[in-house]
Amino acid sequence: MYKSFVVRIYPDEVQENFFTNQFGCCRFVFNTFLDAKKKVYTENGEYLSFYDCSAMLTELKKSKTWLKRVDSTGLIESLKNLENAFNRFFNQISKYPRHKTKYNPVQSYKTNNINNNIRINGKFIRLPKVGWIRFRTHQKITGQIQSVTVKQKASGKYFISILCKNVTRHIFKSNNRSCGIDLGISRFVTINTGEIIPFPQQNKIIQLDKKIRRFQRKLSKKEIGSKNYNKIKKKIAIAYEKRHNILDYHFYKIAQRLTEKYHVISMETLNIKGMLKNSRLSRSIQEKSWHMFTRILEQKAYEHGRKLIHIDQWYPSSKTCNNCQYYNEDLTLNNRTWTCTQCGNKHDRDINAAKNIHHEGLKKIKQNHY
Repeated sequence: MYKSFVVRIYPDEVQENFFTNQFGCCRFVFNTFLDAKKKVYTENGEYLSFYDCSAMLTELKKSKTWLKRVDSTGLIESLKNLENAFNRFFNQISKYPRHKTKYNPVQSYKTNNINNNIRINGKFIRLPKVGWIRFRTHQKITGQIQSVTVKQKASGKYFISILCKNVTRHIFKSNNRSCGIDLGISRFVTINTGEIIPFPQQNKIIQLDKKIRRFQRKLSKKEIGSKNYNKIKKKIAIAYEKRHNILDYHFYKIAQRLTEKYHVISMETLNIKGMLKNSRLSRSIQEKSWHMFTRILEQKAYEHGRKLIHIDQWYPSSKTCNNCQYYNEDLTLNNRTWTCTQCGNKHDRDINAAKNIHHEGLKKIKQNHY
């Protein structure tokens, strides 16, 4: 199993200067060969492959000697990123590649582990042409190191993502317990058993959102590029990072608890892009970070050998009675409780939806869809 471990590093002044140069060289290589590909295709109708660009990079280093001072693997990875960007464009997955800029809030480069040139010793990690750097983490890094991606975030902090292979999965013992979960705005997670998991640190997140909006109003009055502008911009980045860290920590705890308790977890597939078109609810939906939680739950389910079943997004889980399957067409978002006109059962909207999701997930298992 492959797994990435994200840890914070604390480079000294010399190492920070190296990272700045490395980021700049990677941007230069990406932008230079993006222009070269475009020029060759426009003039000759030919496409420069990754191997053509790699050979041209070797020649370019003879004239641009400062490219030799940085990690050459990072430059090759920039060419691979450019090739991947064009492949995504040709497959109509993304738009035409654009130039990289130093004003991007996140700067990064990737380097590979070759002949054990990346290794860990206690609280220090060695990177090519950088040397030993102190890092901090609360998790044990296991497996064989494949590559490392160095990132500088908008807050100015440095992080590395260590990709390891042959990481052992901590598979929980199988049990017959299953559940269905419904994601909501007022109630973050509702389980079919009636248990409700509220949105984590709601008051703290609201305070951070107010703080961000206050800083953004100040930022709009500053001159772009001035020192005060950059100060406020950094404060906004720190507030966003703190908000993300709070959610990340608590989402992992919720996902861990669910995967420990249940062997099969069923959840609905949310059309978040379509839901964001509702101007009244779009802000509340964005603040709940459903996509982030779903991604973490998928990761935990795979890591612990659990089954995560996604129900079709068009399945009417809220409007269907879990007892007699009667479909209530008149149900609106304002109706938090409703009574079935056929069987007379009184339903809580979210719990009823969770029960229907649970039944639909078990039905999919019986049909051998999972």
